[in-house]
Amino acid sequence: MKFMFLMPAMIQPLEQAIRAHYESLPAGERKIADVLLEMGGDLAAYSATELAGRAGVSKATATRLVRRLGFSDYQDLRQQARSAGTGSPLAELRGEAVAGSLGRHLEHDVAALTLTLEGVSALDARRAVETMVRAKRLWVIGFRNSHALALYARELLVQVKPDVRLLPVPGQTLAEDLSSLQAGDVMLMLAFRRRPPMTGKILRAAKASGAEVVLLADPSLGDVAEEASVVFRCLCRGANLFDCYVGPMSLLNYLCAEVALALGDDAQRQLRRGEQLHDAFGDFGF
Repeated sequence: MKFMFLMPAMIQPLEQAIRAHYESLPAGERKIADVLLEMGGDLAAYSATELAGRAGVSKATATRLVRRLGFSDYQDLRQQARSAGTGSPLAELRGEAVAGSLGRHLEHDVAALTLTLEGVSALDARRAVETMVRAKRLWVIGFRNSHALALYARELLVQVKPDVRLLPVPGQTLAEDLSSLQAGDVMLMLAFRRRPPMTGKILRAAKASGAEVVLLADPSLGDVAEEASVVFRCLCRGANLFDCYVGPMSLLNYLCAEVALALGDDAQRQLRRGEQLHDAFGDFGF
């Protein structure tokens, strides 16, 4: 198919290769992979020895990972990383960003969507849905561009499930809300680049409270993702300047619809009550 042929030029080979192998990597190689994802385009400034030292593993371990990911040697990997960027539009604009056609943009987004959804296992999808269905309270959280995704997910879920809360609340800190997290609660977290440093702290706080976490993130989120109960790695690198979110948006739509179907009569009652209130308030009159 055409998008599969175009994929290497549009979705960075290093990021995609790590995503494809990440769950099966030995512990030492996973440490190297985490460093690679964190460093992005800065990788080109480091030697293989420096990279291994930063990850706390041997150079031989780094070499094994490079070959496992399909690169001929470390220099080949560095070359691929030069254009990977850090998620900053400024960095992209100063780099190799060029104007492109709408057709190229479409092909890129189709590839990102397809590769993201093809990477979702049926088992993980089912676990995520079951986790959200049984939640006593469901907290949806995301910062920066991820907040828009969190808002979308919350607006779908609140129609079919009571007590769905969106964080962060504008103008407030998170401590007060997160202090009430407890076992039986579930956090749906959207953590796409560029994430604030508190992302890891929030995940650890949720785990310490006994709450479960369903996490959607891009491949650059390292081993902190292990704090979550279910993790979905979504491609978000854009065709040019800005990241694209067609993959996570589609996945959220699917997961929330499956939650509604699993809730059955409870979802219908919630929806019916919502429709009654819409009528009473005249929300959609013209």
